[in-house]
Amino acid sequence: MATTQRRRRRPRSNWSEADKALWRDRKQSDKATANASVHAAAQVLALKPHLIEVFQEFAARVQGHRTLRNALAMFGQRPSALRVHSAFFWAKEDRAVLPSAEPICVIARRRGGKKVEEFDNPDTGETDEINAGEWSGFTSERVFDVRDTTPKNRPCDHCGTHVGLRCPDSCPVYEPVRSPAPTLEDVVELLNQVLKDDGGFCPDGLDGDEDGGEGDE
Repeated sequence: MATTQRRRRRPRSNWSEADKALWRDRKQSDKATANASVHAAAQVLALKPHLIEVFQEFAARVQGHRTLRNALAMFGQRPSALRVHSAFFWAKEDRAVLPSAEPICVIARRRGGKKVEEFDNPDTGETDEINAGEWSGFTSERVFDVRDTTPKNRPCDHCGTHVGLRCPDSCPVYEPVRSPAPTLEDVVELLNQVLKDDGGFCPDGLDGDEDGGEGDE
């Protein structure tokens, strides 16, 4: 039985050159925001190392499959975030991102080279995809906290809130999905990398005798 292949239309295939230029500018701006947030958050942790434990707990609840550097970028932009994912992920969870939501910018790897194609697999009777190409470089990605989402097509599976309305604070959808926290050594290594042009990260005060403390914000 012959295999039928068909190309998937890319979302931006009908864009004008002006649209594409705006898209590239936005991606570059988001990338700059992510990188600036990493550096700003690292500087804060260098000045107030007692906040490293706060960052470790933050990373445990938002990092997931993302890098520790991206967790630091998110920490610099939204330290109160509970669960962070892309709009595409939230759609699969049947949740819509609010139009007014402020995106959190991170860095993601991207594929290049071959175009994505679909074909009907005669062995399974299902539609499969061919290899989308090798990883090539990095790009920016926008992600959103769960508190910036609402039920999309049906009432919330957890609390029954209607489509388009915010779930109450007691809704289980807001409960963080915690992964193992990064070690202190991992965090210090990252901070040294980020702050290498500033002389690196000096971990004075990690034993709890640093200046500042409960009065610092």
